[in-house]
Order: sequence, then C-alpha cells, then structure tokens
Amino acid sequence: MSRWWLACTSFPVLAGTISAMATMFGICAVGYGWLEVGSSGVGSVVVVQSAWAVAIKAISLALAATADLTLLLIMMLKWNAVRGYLGTALLYFVSSMLLFSLVGVTVHQPPPIAPQTWHYTQNFYYGIFAASLYLFIAALLAIYACSIRTIHLSMQDRRIIENTSIVLRAFTLAAFLLGGASIYIPIEGWSLTDALYWSAYTMLTIGIGNIVPKTHLGRSLLIPYATGGITCLGLFVSSIASFSRKMSDLLLKFELEQEGIHLHKSPHRDIIKIREIKSHWQRRHRWIVFIFSSCAWLLLWLVSARVFKSSERDQGWTYFESLYFTFVSLTTIGYGDIYPTSNLGKSFFVFWALLAVPVMTTLFGVVGQVGFHTVVYFVGRVGKGVSWGYCVGRVGAFLDGRGLDLPASAGGGTDVRVLGGDVDIDKERQYCPLSLPLERQRPDNHVGAAEHRLHLSDEIKTLVDILKDDSRDIDLHCEWARIVSLLRVDADDGEVLVAESHRQQMIREVISVNQSTTERNKEVLWMVKLLVEKLCFCLREDTGRG
Repeated sequence: MSRWWLACTSFPVLAGTISAMATMFGICAVGYGWLEVGSSGVGSVVVVQSAWAVAIKAISLALAATADLTLLLIMMLKWNAVRGYLGTALLYFVSSMLLFSLVGVTVHQPPPIAPQTWHYTQNFYYGIFAASLYLFIAALLAIYACSIRTIHLSMQDRRIIENTSIVLRAFTLAAFLLGGASIYIPIEGWSLTDALYWSAYTMLTIGIGNIVPKTHLGRSLLIPYATGGITCLGLFVSSIASFSRKMSDLLLKFELEQEGIHLHKSPHRDIIKIREIKSHWQRRHRWIVFIFSSCAWLLLWLVSARVFKSSERDQGWTYFESLYFTFVSLTTIGYGDIYPTSNLGKSFFVFWALLAVPVMTTLFGVVGQVGFHTVVYFVGRVGKGVSWGYCVGRVGAFLDGRGLDLPASAGGGTDVRVLGGDVDIDKERQYCPLSLPLERQRPDNHVGAAEHRLHLSDEIKTLVDILKDDSRDIDLHCEWARIVSLLRVDADDGEVLVAESHRQQMIREVISVNQSTTERNKEVLWMVKLLVEKLCFCLREDTGRG
C-alpha cells in the first residue's frame, strides 16, 4: 500500500464537502447578470444577461448538480470507484470550463460604456469561485481514482473512507444558507448575494452587523432560522471531528498492516510492537495535522487580509486593518467596526468564511491534543530530573536518583531496584503489583484450562465495569501487564508468551494520570477485544477436543 494513496484517503469526502459550497456559488452565478452600471452596491443597475450566457450558466449548473448526485450515489452504493470517480471528475471539469470560458468572454468584452460607470457584480465573483472549486474537485477525484487502482479495499474500509454523513450535512448547511437568503429577499428587499452574505455571517456567529433585518417579520424569523442554522453548523462540525477520528484509526490499521501486523490474526503476539507503532504513529500524525492546520490558518489570515486590502481600497483599508478584520472574523468575535462593502469583498468573505469552518475545527482539536501531550511530556521530564515519585505499575519510588528496595509485602516478595531511572527486575521473581491471586499474575503457573478461562471472563467483566464508570481510576500499565499474562499461548502449543519482557517495556513507558477519558477508554476497549478473541480461541479449542 503506497504512502501516496494513504495521503489521498480523505479526497472523496473532501470533494463532496466542497461540492456543496461550489453548487451554492454556481446557483448565485446563474441568478443575476455579471455586470452592473452605477456605483457598486446601492443605486446600481444590473446589466441584462444575453440568452446564450444564461444557457451556458444553466448547463454548467446542471452538469455540476449531476456530478453531485453521482458522487453521492457512488459513495453510498459503493459503485466501481475508478470508473465512477473518473466520470464524476469529468463532469466537474466540463462544468468548470464552461464557467471559465464565460468569465473570459465577460472580462475581454465589457459593455460599450465608460469603464468608470460599470462594475462586476457579486454573481460574477461567485462564478469564478464556483469554476475554481469545480476544477479543484475534479483534480481530487481524478487523483484518488488513479491511486485506488493499485490497492484493494474491503467494503468496511470504503464505508469509512467514503462517509456520506459529512457530505449530506454540508449540503444541508448550504441549503440553510441559500434557502434563508431566498426567504429574506422579499422580506427585507435585499439582493440574493447580499442576503447570502448576511446569512453566512449570521450562521457562522460572526455577526458583523452591516446588513441586518429591520422589519418585524424579518426579526421574528431570525429566531427559528438562526437556531436551525447554528444547529446544522454544529452537526457539520461534529461530523468533521468524527470523520477525523475514524480516518485516524483506519490509517493506523493500514500502518500496522504495512509492518506485517494484522489485528484480526492473533494480535496478542505483537502487543508491544503494536503499541510502539501506535504511539509513534499517533505522535507523528498529531504533529502533521497540527502543522498543516496551522499553515492553513495562517494562509486564511495573512493571504486573505491581502485580498481584503485590495477589494476595499475605496475605503482605504491598510494591511493592518485587513489583518484586524480577518482575525476578528476568524475568531467569530465580529465587532462590526469595519466590514467589506465592495462586491468582491462581500463575495470573497462568504467563500473565505465557509473555508475557515473546517480549518478552525481541525486546528482547535489538534491544538488541544498537542498542548496536552506537550505539557505531560515537559512535566514528566521535569519530574524525572527533580523528584519523580511515581512509576506506572507501582513498580518503585524514585527520589533524587536513589534506589529503593520494595518490601516483600508490597509486591508479593519481589525485589525491585531503581538505578539512575532504569528498572531492574529480578527475573526469578517476576513483579506485578496487582491485587490478584498470584496465579492470575504469572503465566508460567500451571493452572487448569478452566481456571484460565474463568480468569479471562473475570478480567473482561472488570474492564467492562471500568468503561461504565468514567470516574474510576485505572493504572493502564498495570492492566496491560495483567492482560499480557492472560494472553499467554497454551502450553500444548509448544510456546509460552514471555510476559516479563512485555512488563519491563511497559514499566519504562510512563502514561500520565491525567490521560483523557476518551484515550483511556480506547485502551480499555482494545484490552477487551484482545481478551474476547483469546477466550473465543480457547473455547474453540475446547470444542475441538471434545
């Protein structure tokens, strides 16, 4: 499985999400003409479109809508991925080229009047945004279709990768934006584009306030409209977070398979290797997402400020004022002291603000993870250098680098000496400070098969009880030592799982006691999965012998 394909796994969902915004912009591009006579905004008159221009816009929109429907059907019904995505990419490409050709004609053949008296409308800029997004979507789908030819995905993998939930919620959000804007056109006397501009900063809770409802009906409808719209936005944001978690788990599974580890084939044989790969991959993945999200945020802030500076030159915006406006809008503070008034500025604001939603969601989520793990790391380093008083698994106590002998009563007659931060365990008397019978802690005790099955069942029940109670404290390393002991290979197979090396490795790792509940529960669920698989294996053996 190529690294290139792994980097393209989110392209179908990304394309479907962007297509909702592109189609909304395509509708705006069709609705009105692209040129207006008079001052930009108030007091201007839109130049009537020619019939052939309207026809080209309509064909482009129809092709894009067909592509949207085809993309959803491919993802939902799991049609042939290569042919389906390539065909959908072609539809988006043709739609993009039609709009770009019309943009070129409009730019090179302006109306036969003085250039000081006409301007491009917001619909013109929405046409450019729609054409650009269609082309970008076509590229995403084409790249994914070409990369997927080299691998074979199971239906379960495709269900995760081709998640339609987030795409449907994106279209629902776009429908709320455009539908609300259409409702307010006759109520407040706004144009479609101004109403969309108002709808965008209302639902995104920016609240600029330069366009507001002034009629009693408009203000009354705002309450249910904003409530429903913000709810749709929240569902869309939550679906982004959920999809990111599922993709992380799937990519981790692919990473393990590249190392020759298959979780459905006796995963207990490779527990330590799996944990090492998982820890390294999660750390690397967090930083990659953090870096890309931070760069995207900086682009949204710094580059967009330059665009707003150019679009609002009639207002005399400086670059600093543009930076101020973009920052206040990105953080949804929305003072409303400065705001765009030009056609380019208002249309670009809608495009830019909708792009900011997934970027800000991803960035805030990964910043919390990176911040938490960074704090834990530095606290651990400082504690280890000064007075590290706790070692996971209650193996020993550390104080100023001095060794400490644990009494026999502390660990069932085990001598543990800590020298310079390293753990030296007497291999003749294996230590695992658990409040369990000794035969449950040590895999080399010759306990009966029935008793071993009983211990597996008891441990599963204990872990399920832990999952039910989030407030219950749990020492994950001590639990893992117990799990490894129970996941031994039966003696009649001729192999015995050496738990001591596992214990030593896990003792050296230190998990913060402040680990989040979600991460803790994932670890516990993994333990339960391994124990259930081991118990099923043992029961099948018993059945075969019977």
